Amino acid sequence: MLPVAAFAVSPAKEPILRCFVTYAGSTEVIETGLSSNPYQVAAHDIQGRFRFKPVMIGEHGRISYIKLYTYFQTNKTDIPIHQASYFPPFRRNKQAYLLTPHNSLYAGEVERELQYHCTLKNLAS
Repeated sequence: MLPVAAFAVSPAKEPILRCFVTYAGSTEVIETGLSSNPYQVAAHDIQGRFRFKPVMIGEHGRISYIKLYTYFQTNKTDIPIHQASYFPPFRRNKQAYLLTPHNSLYAGEVERELQYHCTLKNLAS
C-alpha cells in the first residue's frame, strides 16, 4: 500500500477592514474582520471623546455591507454624529486599497475634530 500524502490547505484569507482614526494628533489603527451580527461588534473608545465602530457584515469571505459609525461622548450618553454605508461590489484586490475618502468630523461645544479613512484588503480575485 502506498502512503497517502497529506497536504496542508491554508484557508482563504478573510477580508480585513483597517481604519486609521486620528484625534488630537494621535492615530489609532482599528481592524475588523467579517461578522454576522452588527450588534456584537464593539465600538472603540477614542481618548474619551469619540467612539468609532467599523462593522463588516458577511460570511464565507463575502462582504454583504460595511457600515462605519462615529459617536461623540458626553457625560450622559454617546451621541451619533456620523454613519457611512458601503455596499458591494467591492474592487477585487489582494492589496489594500482606499475604501473611504479622508473624512473630518466635528462635534461638541468646541467642535472637536476626528479624522478617519479606511482601507479594505484580502478580496480574492
